[in-house]
Amino acid sequence: MQIAIYSRKSKFTGKGESIENQIDMCRSYIFSHFPEAAEDNISVFEDEGFSGQSLNRPQFKSLMEIEKKVPFDVIVVYRLDRISRNVGDFAGLIDKLNGYKTAFVSIKEQFDTSTPMGRAMMNIAAVFAQLERETIAERVKDNMYMLAKTGRWLGGTTPLGFDSEKVDYIDDKGVSRKCCKLTENCVQLETVKLMYKKFREFRSMKKLETYLLNRKITTQNDCQFYVTTIRTILTNPVYCTADEFAYDYFNIQGCDIAASKEECDGSHGFMGYSKTETSRGGERIINDRKEWIIAVGRHKGLISGEEWVEVQGILEENADSKIKYKQSHNPNALLSGILFCECGSHMRPKYHRVNKKGIKPYSYMCELKERSKKEKCDCYNLNGMAADKLICSILLNYDIPDNIFNRYLDKLSKSNFKADTSELIKNQEEIKAKKQKEISALIKALTADVNTTTIQYINKEISSINNTITAADNEIKRLKLIEEGNKQAGHRFDTTKKAFMYFKENFDNLSVEYKRRFIRQNIKKIVWNGRTLSVFILGR
Repeated sequence: MQIAIYSRKSKFTGKGESIENQIDMCRSYIFSHFPEAAEDNISVFEDEGFSGQSLNRPQFKSLMEIEKKVPFDVIVVYRLDRISRNVGDFAGLIDKLNGYKTAFVSIKEQFDTSTPMGRAMMNIAAVFAQLERETIAERVKDNMYMLAKTGRWLGGTTPLGFDSEKVDYIDDKGVSRKCCKLTENCVQLETVKLMYKKFREFRSMKKLETYLLNRKITTQNDCQFYVTTIRTILTNPVYCTADEFAYDYFNIQGCDIAASKEECDGSHGFMGYSKTETSRGGERIINDRKEWIIAVGRHKGLISGEEWVEVQGILEENADSKIKYKQSHNPNALLSGILFCECGSHMRPKYHRVNKKGIKPYSYMCELKERSKKEKCDCYNLNGMAADKLICSILLNYDIPDNIFNRYLDKLSKSNFKADTSELIKNQEEIKAKKQKEISALIKALTADVNTTTIQYINKEISSINNTITAADNEIKRLKLIEEGNKQAGHRFDTTKKAFMYFKENFDNLSVEYKRRFIRQNIKKIVWNGRTLSVFILGR
């Protein structure tokens, strides 16, 4: 049974619920409630001088890194706020631990997710976190609606075809203010017009993507157009002329329109707000159109309402017909995301027909090759099942001498225990204690003799001794840092080796997702040149 203890305190006080006291109480709880637990199987993580307002703490991060590789059976804390004072962060953490099948115990509140009562408390925490998120979201939407009425550009990366310019305006209270508006970039707008025209001709984003790629038409940042980028442009209301036709469309879609129908006179373009939001994981999510706020902007419209709505109709037809861009991920491929073609493009898995054995094989194909119809790259496809098996074999044979991971572990082991600093620290502490005694003796001599010459001499000696003590203190701090580094290196070696052992011993029972995550934690990237694979190890 593997158990972790986590402790935190905002500042050092030396009393009360110190880190040492927290750890002692956690140990007592573990031995009384988990009799099968052994001292050697308990890992301790301590953060002192860090607030509970966020999870951005070094030892907590180390705990979660190990949890990802080799999950603990139980994580124990003295009190809930030792982990976090943020309800949302705490609920998210519990979700992660549940995914790893790790129980969470808080001694003070008797919170134990391995029990029905503990799980009930977890659900209550999740409800309050959801209420907090919804309240904030409602307040943000109200503020966004008020800003939308002004038709201003709120900042960020401008859409293709526009630049941002500061202008003066008078608000509803007669006060002069500044805001940003979109101004036309004529060269880029020609690209946008071409995209809308060709999409209506091709009726396919894949064909439009290939068309732009082969003609070297790029974004404002000189990057290639991908299907996701093209979709963003084709669905952006900023290019749509604010006319009655478009107004009726957005109204039917259930959008919140911050303008009257009379204001949509065809002289300006629309502005879309609240089209996306950021998830807790940092991913940008496209909101349902009922969440959109549509306003009349200060810029000119580019595409008529009728043409823009026609494009939306084609996109919806394609979605209904399941004419979608194939994702670079399938349920079986292990190397998605870290496998590259020698041209620099990602290689994504592509399924083939079911073979005679009833297996559906797949190969990895260069994205650039597929998108350009072999015009930009013609690298051979890679046998997906064989490549996955090869990489797993390298990881499983980590204990063979010539294996690259065996060499890494050997190097990590040799750098594990460096010169023992305990004796050096002891010597410096003895020097410090000796010098402190000398100062005490000089102070006694000072009180016994008030002669001016003697006082000057003693003060000079005390100053010199203090310098020696300061130097000893600094050396002790330096040596303790080295000592802590040695401990962390040893911990990193033990954790890494355990992770490899766990992967090998449980390989047949591990999920595809776990295998994929383990590969990514140890391999930075793999490059295929049509003949051989080059493996680049992470952090080596």
